[in-house]
Amino acid sequence: MDIEQTMEFILESQARAEARMEKAEARVEKAEARAARTDKRIDSIAKLIQQGMRMLAKTDTRLAELAQAQKKLAQAQRATERSLRAFLSGRRNGGNDRARG
Repeated sequence: MDIEQTMEFILESQARAEARMEKAEARVEKAEARAARTDKRIDSIAKLIQQGMRMLAKTDTRLAELAQAQKKLAQAQRATERSLRAFLSGRRNGGNDRARG
């Protein structure tokens, strides 16, 4: 085998290996850039989830307060109805009527 051919083969092989290595490095750089963008998106999504959880907690508190206020309103309405019924019953039964004289 000729030494020049062997050297030429080695140089060509090395050149091909370097070209493959450059392509591989370019793919790694692209993958790293995609990973960085993905990490940013994940961070953004995590922040949105945390904000949503805080909003849900506030909503739960507000719903509990609203339910409590609704119970109080229902109790007041029942008391008003009882009072109105008693008043109307007294009027029908000849209760205190100043117009009669």
